[in-house]
Amino acid sequence: MATSAKKAAQKNKKKNPGKSFLQGVKIEMKKVIWPTKKELINYTVMVIVATIVVMAIIAAADGVFSELFKLLQLVVG
Repeated sequence: MATSAKKAAQKNKKKNPGKSFLQGVKIEMKKVIWPTKKELINYTVMVIVATIVVMAIIAAADGVFSELFKLLQLVVG
């Protein structure tokens, strides 16, 4: 009996693989724990702040290296 169920499932997959995929997606989406509005706002603010901090670090490093290369160019010629 299990063999016939497997064959039927395989036959259904061959008919419309897109349908079984979408059914799987629907099942998985029901398992997702979505953030609340407050959590979403907090996460968004954290990402923006982290992006600004990293941007500032990169800008500072760029400025320092730029000045070092200018100084090196003056010394070496």
